[in-house]
Amino acid sequence: MIRTNRTLALIFSLTLTTFTLAAKPEPTQVPASPAQFLERPLAADFELVDWTTVESFYQQLSKTAPTVQINEVGQSTEGRRFYSVVISSEANLANLAAIKAASKTIADPRGKSEEQLAKTVAEGKVVLMITPTMHSDEPAATEMGMELAWHLATSQEEPWKSMRSEAVTVILPSLNPDGIDHVAHWYKDNLGTPYEDSSLPELYQKYAGHDINRDFFALTQVESQLLSELMYDEWNPQILWDVHQQGSTRERFFVPPYKDPLNENIDPQIVAALNAIGNRAVLDMTRDGLTGIATGVSYDNWWNGGNRSVPARANIVGILTEAASVNYASPVFLKVSDLRDPLGRSEYRASNRFVAPWPGGWWRQADIVNYELSFARSLLGSIGREPKIWLETKLAAARQASTIDEQSKRQAWLITTDNEDIGAVQRLIDSLQQLGVELHTSESVLTADERSYAPGTIVVRCDQPHSRLVNDLFEWKLFPKGETPYDVSGWSLPTLFGLHVVEVIQPLEGELSLLKTGKLPEAFAEAHPQKDWTLRDSRQWTALNRHLVSEEPFQVALKDEKSIAANPPRLEPELANRVERMPRVGVYAPWRASIDEGWLRWTLDYFETPYQRVRNSMVRAGNLRADFDVILIPDIVSSIVEKGRSESSTAAAMAGGLDTDGAVALEEFVRDGGKLIVMESATPWAIDLFRLPLIDVTEEAKGFSCSGSVVRGEVQEHELTHGLNATIPFMFTHSKAWRETTSKESEELDAADYQVEPLLRYASRRVLLSGAMTKPEVIQGQMAWTRVQCGEGSIHLFGFRPYYRGWTHASFHLLMRAIMFD
Repeated sequence: MIRTNRTLALIFSLTLTTFTLAAKPEPTQVPASPAQFLERPLAADFELVDWTTVESFYQQLSKTAPTVQINEVGQSTEGRRFYSVVISSEANLANLAAIKAASKTIADPRGKSEEQLAKTVAEGKVVLMITPTMHSDEPAATEMGMELAWHLATSQEEPWKSMRSEAVTVILPSLNPDGIDHVAHWYKDNLGTPYEDSSLPELYQKYAGHDINRDFFALTQVESQLLSELMYDEWNPQILWDVHQQGSTRERFFVPPYKDPLNENIDPQIVAALNAIGNRAVLDMTRDGLTGIATGVSYDNWWNGGNRSVPARANIVGILTEAASVNYASPVFLKVSDLRDPLGRSEYRASNRFVAPWPGGWWRQADIVNYELSFARSLLGSIGREPKIWLETKLAAARQASTIDEQSKRQAWLITTDNEDIGAVQRLIDSLQQLGVELHTSESVLTADERSYAPGTIVVRCDQPHSRLVNDLFEWKLFPKGETPYDVSGWSLPTLFGLHVVEVIQPLEGELSLLKTGKLPEAFAEAHPQKDWTLRDSRQWTALNRHLVSEEPFQVALKDEKSIAANPPRLEPELANRVERMPRVGVYAPWRASIDEGWLRWTLDYFETPYQRVRNSMVRAGNLRADFDVILIPDIVSSIVEKGRSESSTAAAMAGGLDTDGAVALEEFVRDGGKLIVMESATPWAIDLFRLPLIDVTEEAKGFSCSGSVVRGEVQEHELTHGLNATIPFMFTHSKAWRETTSKESEELDAADYQVEPLLRYASRRVLLSGAMTKPEVIQGQMAWTRVQCGEGSIHLFGFRPYYRGWTHASFHLLMRAIMFD
């Protein structure tokens, strides 16, 4: 991290403050600007706003400007108020119901005549949605949004005036109100100390942290659910602007076009519209005298899951901008030699995608806001000059998506009643409906491609506006060769949920009815009566946990396919295990915020599994068996587990890791009967500590690679796995795959003589389902989840994350079995 020359920067900041305050006008009845409201310059050095201040600003703006409405649409994860702020002309605000109806018709034009659609476009208004500060350690957009809202509400200049007339702008003051407070308070507490630019010890969003921008199709978090409701139910915008920051040393500002590859499930007109907005912005921002603007780098148009990428499949122009960061609100000084070329070249120089390199110098929060406002003026100008083209573009994309013709790949997708994980089915249909996807259910036997399916089958038709989104979520993909993914290279939500879905190529035959609510058809319950519980239905983990928390005895037979006894408990002849009480679960949480630790906590909370977070000092204190039966170590790199944060990055109380005394305490915990469950990047630490006879083949093999892909594992015969499906899909990221050491290797490594029990192996053939992988033979047949008995206790190693981003519902079962049974 580049350090701030605080003395020079403070002199500059005080100079600005003196000038602004001297020029401050007398209070009037007109809406206060952000600078007037804050009584300091906009985006001042060393200043961040908290959520109460943000709320108060927008509330006063709505009270004093007749062009502004503020709406509380819900609460954040931690209970803060979540707002949408609507800005337009007074006439448009008085006519919002009609504007929303027009946007809904443009989003779903089925059943409307050409005359009706032409009238809707003629009378409709563009709806622009702006989402600042999803990532709370990218805080400049919060005050940018305040300034943009004030100009849009009050200015008689262009483009603000035309935008009020021609469009409705919906600003979410922040997609993460909780994080606004966490970052502002942390920064204020550390300002002027050696830790001024240090990272937070906790996630700024309770469960997902930065991954909140990976949650817009799985919709696990309250914030993504609220935005989806605004997007697909209430407003149906034509354009979304998602405002972000990136590292400090590359381009000053990224705008689309995105880099290749291009996902074919995005309508070409939407891509072209996006590119037109971005290219015009480069021109306008360059004319404003701004340099260091890049396009076509870093951020691809392939991956799905983000706030700009999911809407693109729903015919919305999803715009991402990324500004170079400062250290929260502390300015940085960058020499040219500090700067990296955005195209990845060895020389920092101009190109057609980087027309005017920034020369270096001071970079401040106010600069970020200046660049973002320049982009905003360009975007609003593009909308105001040709408002109808944005309505027509979305309408054309929606009509094309709703049409099945000779170019269409398929007619529909079926979610069949033979799926045993009813919890996963329910979760999938809830997510789809929140994303504006229309679902049907069959009222009779359904014939598709000469196969028959039972009444109650859920049908996702491909003649609907969001069919491109459905196809992108359901398909298996092969990532294009020669390209580098920005994020994951493959996904498939039904597959990751462990569900059987059927692709329908020929026209369907059968009677369908619209599934209006999230209630599953009765056919699913009838196919899987609850009197005989099975561990294949994820809802029953929650039921089991509730039962155990109530301290009622509950017998579980893992050798019998009917794994959980009926309620009231019913013993079975070949009972393999008995769960007498809820295990006391600890989740290791270092003082460096871990996104994976957050997702692990979310998964445990999803199943109502009680747990306690375990800090370094708690482990080092020893005698862990007094408080815990199970300790989980999330996907945390070994160096952080061992050494933690350095003393130069945080206060002494949060410095350090487990160190030797913590490692010894965990050894004793396992040998005394505890269970240690370790995930992915932390497994090398555990293998070394316990001298386990395992070698990661991904480290020893040359040429193997796999970036964010869906793979499949083959379940091995064992008491803990009995009743599972034969294969389990999961995500491979920087995952591990083990083989046992040879006798010679065991001797060289001083490996202990433990019996390794493989529970899940990577598939021996066709291991890749969706994404990209080179040399799959390296991991085929190798261990992905294994158990080792150690003294009185045991160690479970997961070479992957069985709860990855909340997407991998199918492998949730593996985590719960590892915790609950042994």
